[in-house]
Amino acid sequence: MRVLAAVLLSVSSVLAYQVTYPGGTQGWTTTGPNYLKWDRVSTDPLNFTAVLTNQNTAVMPLNNQVLNALVDGTLGVIECNPPSGGWPVGDGFRVNLAQDAQHLDSLLAQSDEFSIAASSSTGSVMSMTSTQSASSSNSALTPSATSPSTTPTSSDTSTSPTSSSAALAGVDAKTGLLTALAALTAFITTAF
Repeated sequence: MRVLAAVLLSVSSVLAYQVTYPGGTQGWTTTGPNYLKWDRVSTDPLNFTAVLTNQNTAVMPLNNQVLNALVDGTLGVIECNPPSGGWPVGDGFRVNLAQDAQHLDSLLAQSDEFSIAASSSTGSVMSMTSTQSASSSNSALTPSATSPSTTPTSSDTSTSPTSSSAALAGVDAKTGLLTALAALTAFITTAF
């Protein structure tokens, strides 16, 4: 029965946010733009806070730097704001998707470790370009290397929820599922 409880808890963690970019060999640069890409399921909270972390205080003395607060989880990708003091350089970085800016230790997901590299003004820049499949009308954003532009551009990186995507709309479903799993786990571990 304890195995059943462990399986149920594992299944609940699979059905959650997953950071797909950055991570591993897909890192960021000090000049950006630096994108965060994720997958989610309908039971995930609609909003989260993106947090840059690094356990190595020599690389990043102030851990848990909020990059974007109140991110609309249905977007799937955002351009991250640099932390105060600019982008640090080094290895061992992770992006955490935290519950909100007041609960940075309540994680919904965490990226794999990645590097942030110093880049020159003549280097290539990672950007997100829209691609469309011939068999599907859904477009997806994918990273691609491009040469930096000398023409300034602006983008709206607002992550404010709309009335149809308020943060509390999906909380009941996830809370109910997690409460039921916790009750079942407690029952199984105490009954057997």
